Amino acid sequence: MTQARFSRRQVLKRLASLGAIGAMGSLRSFSLFANEQRGHPTGALPGVKGRVVHRYDDDYEAVRQSIVWHKSKPGRYPDVIVQARSEQDVINAVKFAAKNNLKVTTRSGGHKSTGVSLRDGGLLVDVFSLNDIQIDVNRKMASVQSGVKSAHLISVANEQGLAFPVPHCPSVALGGFLMGGGFGWNYAHRGGMSCFSVEAAEIVTGEGKLLMASADQNSDLLWAVRGAGPGFFGVVTRFHLKLYPMPTSILVSSYIHSLDNLEKVTKSLDKIMKTRDERVEVITLLMHNPEAPSDAPPESSKICMVTAFAFGNSDQETRSLLEPFSKSDLARNTLAKVETNPYTFAELYGKFFSQNVAAGMRARYAVDNVITDDPGGTLRALAEHFKQSTSVHNHVLAAYGTKMKARDDACFSSIGDTFVGCYAIWEDEKEDEMHFQWLDKTLPLIDPFANGHYVNEVESRRHPERIAKCFSKENWRRLQALRHKYDPNGVFHDYLGHG
Repeated sequence: MTQARFSRRQVLKRLASLGAIGAMGSLRSFSLFANEQRGHPTGALPGVKGRVVHRYDDDYEAVRQSIVWHKSKPGRYPDVIVQARSEQDVINAVKFAAKNNLKVTTRSGGHKSTGVSLRDGGLLVDVFSLNDIQIDVNRKMASVQSGVKSAHLISVANEQGLAFPVPHCPSVALGGFLMGGGFGWNYAHRGGMSCFSVEAAEIVTGEGKLLMASADQNSDLLWAVRGAGPGFFGVVTRFHLKLYPMPTSILVSSYIHSLDNLEKVTKSLDKIMKTRDERVEVITLLMHNPEAPSDAPPESSKICMVTAFAFGNSDQETRSLLEPFSKSDLARNTLAKVETNPYTFAELYGKFFSQNVAAGMRARYAVDNVITDDPGGTLRALAEHFKQSTSVHNHVLAAYGTKMKARDDACFSSIGDTFVGCYAIWEDEKEDEMHFQWLDKTLPLIDPFANGHYVNEVESRRHPERIAKCFSKENWRRLQALRHKYDPNGVFHDYLGHG
């Protein structure tokens, strides 16, 4: 049977499955025949051993929806999805796309709120299954493929007495996380953004060539890998990461206050952060009070929670790292507090970022942020608006004390003391616009405090112009020049909303 006849039979099979009414709609839109009419080749791709799913396949929609981890499935449809099983699969898929004029995008974990991996038309390279890890204990280095998950890397590294500033959520893949910068566990003590610990990367270019990017080879590509985010003009198949000694003691203290006490909380934090040891990671949440009665008015059902994670080499040392918090006003007149609780890395995931809490639940998402040197002012500017939150899952997260500095060897350029992110999270698709509007209204409140934005968490579906604001003007221009250098034929999709 020829490939063309096989393709037509698949189309007819799909047509029969729709029934008469559905078939008429499909015939009017020509969607069933789109691949053949555009001349796109069908069936398996040359040299690709992984699964290849075409737009006409019966299981296409199930595979397409699986690309995005959460429930905000965008209405964007690639022509071909390649689930790569090897680096060679990636090379061959990109070569196929370039030959057949198919734009390429990449997916590693699918956690981004915008579902940016799904684009209309073209070919999606899914590297989710590329999860090899190799640890060089003597050099304190890890070689990891882009599909490796946070929990996997930290588990393997910890077995060797080593650690890395991995994503806070266990199921986040390293590919997209590192490409956008990456706020990882104990980030301040591990060099700031996680991308700064990328020593080298292996990259498939638009020509299907595999290049090593390091300080000595293609250093401009390494510069772009460190922070370019989802508009990168290549497929990173493997990262070479600097590892750090594993902390042997992790203690956590949390303090909960009424949102009306926010000014006292932020002023206390301002004092603590001036002398805080960088081995302490501080996260502040504005959130719904889970104990509030269901009929409680919004303005009286919100709380502020400060959590300090201390990473030390002994319980005694780690307790001393948390003393500034226990001796501050944060520890007085609280609604609740829990101090110096011990955890392992695995337990941190389960307690603070599992799928049972808002930050990790599979729901519908819209997110935006600023990076600022005035976290207290930013949070206070949001307080009144947050009281009118449209969902009990909505929250504002402030990650304090990043201690980032501008670096010539990284394009990440939103330099500031604190990340403040606003998260709209809900269940019902019919409520999308209401929650998007709530998030839209946070932007004029937080932007006056912004030094820049974190490219992995900007709402580019509605505000694509915010992408460029994630970079300095010089770095944005340099990224465009590098795109032209390494992808002159435009094989790879640009940032969402930019082409």
